[in-house]
Amino acid sequence: MASLTTLIVIKVLLSGLFNPLWGCETTFFNTNVTLVGAKDVGSITGCFSPIEDFVRVSYIQILNENVPVLKRDAISGLPKLVDIIIDNSSIIDLESGCFSDLPNLYLIKLRHNNFKTIREGVFNKLSLTELCLSNNSIETIHPKAFNDLPKLNILQLDQNKLSYWSGEWFLGSPKITVLNFEYNLITNIPTAALQHVNGLHFDPQVNLNISTHIHLNNNRIRYLSDGAFNGIEAFGWLFLHRNELEEISESSLGSLKMVDWIRLEHNNLKCIPRKLVEISPKVLWYISNNPLTNECRDFYDSLKHNMNRDDKRG
Repeated sequence: MASLTTLIVIKVLLSGLFNPLWGCETTFFNTNVTLVGAKDVGSITGCFSPIEDFVRVSYIQILNENVPVLKRDAISGLPKLVDIIIDNSSIIDLESGCFSDLPNLYLIKLRHNNFKTIREGVFNKLSLTELCLSNNSIETIHPKAFNDLPKLNILQLDQNKLSYWSGEWFLGSPKITVLNFEYNLITNIPTAALQHVNGLHFDPQVNLNISTHIHLNNNRIRYLSDGAFNGIEAFGWLFLHRNELEEISESSLGSLKMVDWIRLEHNNLKCIPRKLVEISPKVLWYISNNPLTNECRDFYDSLKHNMNRDDKRG
């Protein structure tokens, strides 16, 4: 019969195997991985923490594996890490704090997985520039899930199952240039939907003003709430084509003054307000495949003709 001392030693060894000594709960079980900055490491059990094997890692790629839950501190404390890609690996949950203490992180891609929820504390306060969450099953996003991301430029959330938009998103994330929410199930745009989005910001790296582009095409948007665009005056692109819009009221445009390019093709619009044309004259070329009234169509065709004539003269 094993002595008490032997049993204690076995218990310690097993706890070290499944709860590694640096304190994280095991996320990866013999998971195949491609790394840049580590030698002779082709798989991992445990988590990524600043042990000797991983401290110089700049790139982590996991493809076609089984990683059901990214647990707290799954990837943590790697000072040189730039890119994380985990695609088609059956992720169903992201715990708060699964990414932490990653001062040089630029990109996270978690595509073709199965998670439904984005909690607060998963991405907040990371140094991310690009976040790609395409082709998942996302239905719910915490109101603060995308707050305090000071370097975030590009957010890809296309091809999910999101049915709503929150005006509480993006507080403290002033550098967003692309919001891609196409191919979801969004049904309306609420009041002050973009109140925390800085539609035009100066980028000192390129010495240019950068506009924000918003992709909401191929959803189920039926209406824009009154004041939908309160809190923002200008941005780059607004793609609303291939939705179910029946009306755009002047009151829905809120404080909006200028948009470079608006697309409204393939909706159910009978007309559009003159103010929308003043905000984005180019929209007249992107309202086809709508059941416009004859009066509306004739008026805007005439206006478009006059604009073409003025352009030629100019």
